[in-house]
Amino acid sequence: MSIFKRLSVLSAVVAVITSFGLATNVHATPISGSLTLSSDGVVDNGQDLLTRTSFMPENLHVGLTTGNFKLVANGTPITGGLLDLNALNSFTLTITGAGSFTDGGNGNAITTHTATNLDVFLMGVFTPFANGVLQAYDASLSTVRISLTRTGNGAANLTSISFSGTEAVTPVPEPVSMALLGTGLLGLGLVRRRA
Repeated sequence: MSIFKRLSVLSAVVAVITSFGLATNVHATPISGSLTLSSDGVVDNGQDLLTRTSFMPENLHVGLTTGNFKLVANGTPITGGLLDLNALNSFTLTITGAGSFTDGGNGNAITTHTATNLDVFLMGVFTPFANGVLQAYDASLSTVRISLTRTGNGAANLTSISFSGTEAVTPVPEPVSMALLGTGLLGLGLVRRRA
């Protein structure tokens, strides 16, 4: 085999290996764990949980944490949290100094909805802030579960809001990586054809 052919084969193999390295995100670090959100009460509309369509927790803050979320201090303020049963995909939460949850619109469900109980399951993405306490982690698919109860004639009580990070969002390979892979495969094909 001539030097030219050996160099062609070597460069094609290097191009294929390099493109696989670029197409995968080897630094993906998903957030795992959960945190409980606490509230001083809920502002709602309607006479009971069955007739109410929106719920806004008052003084929402971080409660118990597990896993990677232990970096978020207990009592950290949270903004957002408006739950509109007519627009579940509008739900957002921002944890001060940590990151934000944005509903993805898919997989949302109202699992229980009676006059005294409401249970809602939301799926979306938690994105850590660049300079926040969770900055070492990637945007992760996450779930939020909200449970409300109502007893007597009073306002609804927020039983729990739990938030869980599940896995990293899979990055899509960039076009340059795919072009490099194609060039490497083409080079291997040409060298093999000549041989």
